[in-house]
Amino acid sequence: MTESLVKDEEEEIKTFKDLKEDIIDNDLCCACGACVSYCESQSFDVLKLSDNTPRFKSKANEDNCTECGVCYFICPQTRPLLESINQKHNIKDQLGPMRDVLAAKTTTEKIKEIVQDGGIVTTILLYLFKTQQIDAAVVSEYDEKLHPQPKLIYNKDELRNSAGTRYSISSQLYPLKDLYNIPSEIIEEKGIFDIDQIRVAFVGTPCQVRALRKMQFLSIKPAHVVKYIISLFCYDNFDYDKLYHILKEEKGITPSEIKKTAIKGRFIIETLTNEKLEVDLKALDDAVRPNCEKCDDFTGRFSDVSIGSSGAPDGYSMIIPRTTIGEELIKKMLSQNYITAYIPSKEGLEWKEKKRKLYKNMISSKEKK
Repeated sequence: MTESLVKDEEEEIKTFKDLKEDIIDNDLCCACGACVSYCESQSFDVLKLSDNTPRFKSKANEDNCTECGVCYFICPQTRPLLESINQKHNIKDQLGPMRDVLAAKTTTEKIKEIVQDGGIVTTILLYLFKTQQIDAAVVSEYDEKLHPQPKLIYNKDELRNSAGTRYSISSQLYPLKDLYNIPSEIIEEKGIFDIDQIRVAFVGTPCQVRALRKMQFLSIKPAHVVKYIISLFCYDNFDYDKLYHILKEEKGITPSEIKKTAIKGRFIIETLTNEKLEVDLKALDDAVRPNCEKCDDFTGRFSDVSIGSSGAPDGYSMIIPRTTIGEELIKKMLSQNYITAYIPSKEGLEWKEKKRKLYKNMISSKEKK
């Protein structure tokens, strides 16, 4: 099926060498991990992710490449399949389908203590775990130096470490490569008799979601297990080394001294000693990853539901349900009091239209960069 679809899209099949030449060598790779995740899950033993860059493992491993072309097609930065997934997901403009626009916040006190803004993403995953609708979730955690690390977690107790927002790359599709190496104790605990039946929720940026939808369109593993796709609003992503070099120059602070960061018109830093520092976003321009400057998606138009802080009242997050799955999920969470919605002072339709215009303007400003 995959082979026929690829041939339908383009006569000449492009391989990883083409992906390297067209995307990676031109600084357009967003380090989503899709190519490595697919290749490794097939046991081809060809690719690795090194310093956030897909590479051949070695010259010897390069010879193992089957030149199937899948890595090129599922890359979110290549054009093949874009028209197909646009049609499948009813994408008619840069905003994508929007079944609703609302602001909400968590009602769970323990989540309020650890999250940023409304805590919606963490609460969604909590709800899905508690109602046994998922067995695992792809999230991102920080290491001791604030390096974002993608991770596949298996229960709600692990959510604490994934709370908050990441502003450097976390290769969210990468952990899916280990789908068939899940520890036996977890498989037994979950009662999973067929690993292909595991149910996963995915949290990622718009470009990562685009790669995942390409994989699902081709019906290839390991994307087949993802049942819920949550996109984070993403305007820019920063190179880790460049970001913290600038922060050290601007504020004399290192990652080990930082408790959390946020973007609210400025780059806001909260230190371990509870000091709050602010940096002008323009000062961080040199740290923006080059691929972000070519991106035309801000809210994650291919997701089931998009979450972000832009345009949200203080203490809330904005939510955009896009599919039947996303819409039903948010409605159930509201009705079961996992989250509570913000009631705008202005007439609801006017308030929602104002948010739509805001996001259109932010996408336009991205495209002009």
